Amino acid sequence: MDFANKTVIVTGASQGLGAVTARQFAKKGANVVLVARTYSKIKQIADEIVASGGKALACTADVSKEVDVKNFVKQTLDTFGTVDILINNAAAHKAIPIKDLSLEDWNLQINVNLTGTFLCSREVLAPMMAQRSGKIINISSSSAKHFFPGFGAYAASKGGIVSFTQTLAEEVKDHNIQVNAIYLGLTNTEYTRSRLDVDPATMLQPEQVVDVIMFLASEESSAIVGAAIDVFGNRK
Repeated sequence: MDFANKTVIVTGASQGLGAVTARQFAKKGANVVLVARTYSKIKQIADEIVASGGKALACTADVSKEVDVKNFVKQTLDTFGTVDILINNAAAHKAIPIKDLSLEDWNLQINVNLTGTFLCSREVLAPMMAQRSGKIINISSSSAKHFFPGFGAYAASKGGIVSFTQTLAEEVKDHNIQVNAIYLGLTNTEYTRSRLDVDPATMLQPEQVVDVIMFLASEESSAIVGAAIDVFGNRK
């Protein structure tokens, strides 16, 4: 798949799946906008992309804050002129039983995961509608359909992403904008390895997930609208 002259925004791009996604899109010719809270990390990845002949922009933002989202979308348009693809990957996760869950920890996960997906999606709609094309891919989680103790807030936020995806897809399909989601299974990232004692070889590899993301971002997936796709690998 060729993404030459396409501009891709990847949130949560400082590490893990987001970083791999940004690098892979750059290899396929896309202008890549890396969004995360830690500038030094995304700047390093952006510099690597540019050094390899690609085009990249690093934008510091907290996706749960409206002003931050407006700012990075403006930076994207000022730099590259278009927004063609949005990957809503930024996430916050804390495994805490509901009886012990503070309002602060509930709000953190809802605000970053669900509100962040809403804010980022809303802000790219105007340019996508103006050009009558666009792809939005939202990263949900297997925990939104297979339930685990301690995942109350996280599962609620990720389940909400799917409902949001399907509603937005209906609202914008006549503008030639496709919105889809992925139910993401256990993936071999730094964060997963730090909290679980699981053989990395048994997990999904980030590159496998990016293959699905790229398909949904490509013209080949133009018939898929409002879907939520299981990407679990060999796990359920």
